[in-house]
Parts: sequence; structure tokens; C-alpha cells
Amino acid sequence: MKKQNNQNDIQKSRDNRTLIKRMAYTIWILFIYHLLSYVSIPGVNIHEMSKLADNSSLTMLSMFSGGGFETFSLMSMGVSAYITAQIIVQLLQSDVVPTLTQWSKQGEVGRKKLNNLTRVFTLFFGFGQGIGITAGINQLTKSGFILNNSALSYILIATLLTAGSFVAMWMGDQITERGLGNGVSVIITAGIIAKIPDTLMKTFKHFSLSSTKNLMCAAGVALLVVLFSWLIVWVNDAEHRTPVQYERKSSLIGEQSFLPLKIIVPGVVPIIFASSLLSLPQIVMMLFRSHYKDTWYQVLGQFLTMNTITGIFLYANLIIAFTYAYSVVQLDPDKMADNFEKQEAYPFVEPGKPTANYFKDLLYTLALPGSLFLVFISVIPLVITNFISPNLQLGLSGSSLLIIIGVFTDIGNQIRGLKTKSDYPGFLDKNYEFD
Repeated sequence: MKKQNNQNDIQKSRDNRTLIKRMAYTIWILFIYHLLSYVSIPGVNIHEMSKLADNSSLTMLSMFSGGGFETFSLMSMGVSAYITAQIIVQLLQSDVVPTLTQWSKQGEVGRKKLNNLTRVFTLFFGFGQGIGITAGINQLTKSGFILNNSALSYILIATLLTAGSFVAMWMGDQITERGLGNGVSVIITAGIIAKIPDTLMKTFKHFSLSSTKNLMCAAGVALLVVLFSWLIVWVNDAEHRTPVQYERKSSLIGEQSFLPLKIIVPGVVPIIFASSLLSLPQIVMMLFRSHYKDTWYQVLGQFLTMNTITGIFLYANLIIAFTYAYSVVQLDPDKMADNFEKQEAYPFVEPGKPTANYFKDLLYTLALPGSLFLVFISVIPLVITNFISPNLQLGLSGSSLLIIIGVFTDIGNQIRGLKTKSDYPGFLDKNYEFD
């Protein structure tokens, strides 16, 4: 007994060291990422960026890429191109392109093929996005951004931005494999947190707390943030328990097993995807800034900006669509049915295709309240901000809160998983992925 206790203590000590190493590695990667965000791209006039501080397109792209456009650095695009590539690949493998669907069912080998394809798409999206952003900013600053306005300058800048995207992608993969949490989400969260002090300063400056009315508005915003934070934590912990029957345990009376499913199955991924997808046409529109008086430009602008009801409506519908689509991608019903059949388990329906259909219907059922909650948290701050002041930059605070709390919750679950593993060595071995 004493020998067993000593072995458990040794195992706990090893797991604690592993946890500390993972924490330190994550912090180290984020520190390097932060340093690289100050490496400015040559050939541009950085001072012109101050004129675009309140540009909604760049604000959204910067927040959900993990980069920083304030300095127009090597890491300005961050992981945005990688996220866009993931969206395309994951949608194509959902019975759209048979070859990709087949790869998704080939286990580790197929996953490597899909990852390589995602990287190829990242290269093309990154370069195209780099050209678009550079040309768009140059248009917004009336050709004052590019020092040498030539094709070679655009190619050089886009190449450097694409290289930064690959560095960000690699860092995200390293955090996922050797650190804590999902690397891409952690990088985005770190970027959001880094901007909080500046956002708070602008908020307090806007409210100018000298008047009673402004003081009440500031207090209301603070109360709303606290309320939303509590609500997000509560819903993140909520789960639907599906009764499961095991053939091997059918003879045991009174024993009941459950499959716990989160109410928001895809987590914060739909918000990140919706925001990234909206930023792409905004970048294209930046190229045609000179046509801002044309009818077509104004109509598109109504749908692609967060400062209008139509734009907010489109954003909400994208979140709902991605919640439904990614719920099935995140938990593949066919794979779940196969695993249940191998374990001689069934959720009180016939094994095989009926089980897969049951899980698909269940995921779609959970997607409704989950998507509506994501929309509520994301849209309410946008509406309130547009009512108070469109330039306040608090509109994305709901989405930011969801991402921050969601990522820290995942990290907490991973830490608890490591601790549980030390308590029950060999029993729990859980991987955390972003797919």
C-alpha cells in the first residue's frame, strides 16, 4: 500500500511538472508573438494608421486575428488567413467534395492531408488578404500609406504579411501540442486582452465621468459586462445528458450511464468564423473606397458594417449558420455511432445508421438554443453601442467576452484533466483540438 502511494506521489509530481511546463511554454510563445507584433513592415508610413483608429473593418479584423494593425507589423494579419482556410476546408469536407469527405474518415493519415490542404489555402488567402489590406489602407489614406506606390511594394508587403500568418499558424500549433488550450483561440484571446486597457481608456474618456448621466452610463456598461460574464460561465457549464445503455452492464440493476453534451457544442468557433468571413468582403470594399458615393457601394456597406441593423442581422445569421454547421463537424454523428457500436453501447435506439441520425437530430436540436445564446451575447452590445456612439468600440465586447471566457474554460478543463490523470493514472487521456 505504501509502495502504491509512493508511486502515485511520483506520478502527481511528474504531472505537476508537466502542467508547469505547459503553462510556461504557452506564456513564452505568447511573449514572442507579442514581440513580433512590434516588427514593423518596411515601405509604409505607420503614422497614417492613426487616421484609421475607428475604422470598423480594421477593428474587427485586428480583434479576431490576434494581430495588431496599429503598428502594421509582421503579425498584423495574425491567424485570420488560417481561420478562413479552415472554414473552407471544413465546409468542403462536409459531403461537398467526396475526396475531402473520404480524407476526413481516414483517421490520422486523412487529418494530415486536410491539414496540408489547409496550409496551402492559408498561403493563397494570406497573400490575397495581404494585397487587399495594403491596397485598401492606401485607398483610405488617399495614397499616403505606401511610400513607393509600385507593384513590387505590394508584393513585398503581402509576402511579409503572409509569412507572419504562417508564423502565427505555427505558434498556434505549438501551443495546441505543447502548451495549454487551443493555440489559435489562445492567440486571439491574448490579442483581445492586450487591447482591453486601451478600450477602457477610450470608454472613460468618451463618458467623461464629470456628469451624472455619463457616470450612470458607465456604471450600466460595467454592470452589463459583469452580468454577461456570469451568464456566459453559466451557459458554458450547462449540458444535455443523453442516457446510454451498455450491453455489458445491462445486467447491473440501477446503473445508468450518460453522454454529456454541451449546450453550445462548437463553443466560440461560430463567432470567430462569422467575424472572419465578414472581414473578407470588407477588405475588398476598402479597395473601392473611391466609389463610396455610388449606390452599390452604399448598399453593400449597409450589410457589411456593424453600425447598421442590416449588418448586425447578417452577422447574427452567420453565427446561427456556423453553429449548426460546425456542431456536426465538431462531433461527427457517423463517427459517434461507430464508436458506440464498437463499445457495445446505444442511446436507446438501434445501432448503426439510426444512432447516427439520432445524434444528428440531437445536435441540431441543441444548436437552436446554443446559436440564439451566441447571437444574444454578440448582438446586444452592438445595438447598445450604436445607440450610444458607433465609435465607442464596445460593440464587439460581447463576442470578446465569449471568446475569453470560453478559452479560459477550456484551459481550466484541460488542467483538471491533467490533475485527474494523476489521480487515476492510465484512466484518462484526453486531447484538445481545434479542428
